[in-house]
Amino acid sequence: MIIPSMFYQFSVPDAFAYIDPGTGSVIIQMIIGGLVGTGIAVKVFWYRIKSALSPSSKRNNGDEDI
Repeated sequence: MIIPSMFYQFSVPDAFAYIDPGTGSVIIQMIIGGLVGTGIAVKVFWYRIKSALSPSSKRNNGDEDI
């Protein structure tokens, strides 16, 4: 009884919706802005991301006892 009522509730007939050019351009700007923002965030934090994903190994600072 629950499953058929869920299918009925989520089955929506055609809405015949219209997205005007202003709304479409805002959606496109949001997508482009999100991609650019993600790219800049990756660029800013690239060293931290790279060090977090790489296998941890100690750096050689020249302080080794030979």
